[in-house]
Amino acid sequence: MNAAQRPVSPDPTNSFYPSFQPSTPPASRSELAGSHSLADEQTSAVRHTYRPKRSPHTGAKQAIAFESSVKLTVNLLLAIVATTTIAKLVPYYQQQQQRLTTLQSSIEIAEQKNAKLREEFTQNFDPAQTARIMQEQSGMAYPNQKKVIWTEPIDSSN
Repeated sequence: MNAAQRPVSPDPTNSFYPSFQPSTPPASRSELAGSHSLADEQTSAVRHTYRPKRSPHTGAKQAIAFESSVKLTVNLLLAIVATTTIAKLVPYYQQQQQRLTTLQSSIEIAEQKNAKLREEFTQNFDPAQTARIMQEQSGMAYPNQKKVIWTEPIDSSN
C-alpha cells in the first residue's frame, strides 16, 4: 500500500477533533461567568459546531397556508367572473348570428335581382335586339308580319 492510499489517522493533538472525555457542566451561571479557561473554550467551540437544522416555525406554515388560500380565492373569483361574462355574451352572440343569417338571405335575394336586371340591361342595349324591343314596347309590327292569335277549339259535341 502506498502513501496516497493509506488511511490517515486523526491526530490527537489537533484541536479540530473533540476530546472524548465527558465534561461536567458548571453548577450555576456565576460559575460559568467566572471560570473561563482556554480548554473550556475549545471544548465548548467543538461542542457547539453541530447544530441541527431548524424546522420552520408554525408562523411560516400559517403564512404558506394563508397565501395558498388567498391564491385559491382569487383564482376562484376570476373563474366566476369569466363564466358570468361568457354567460352574458352567449345571447348576444346568438342574436348576432340570427342577424347575420337574415342579412345573408337578403344579400342572396338582392344578387338574384341584380343578375336579372343585368340580363335585361344587356338585352335592352344590344344593337341586334333593338327592333324586337321596339316592337315589344310599342305594340307595332312590320307591315309584312301577320299577327297570330291562338284560341282554344270550341267543342261542338255539347
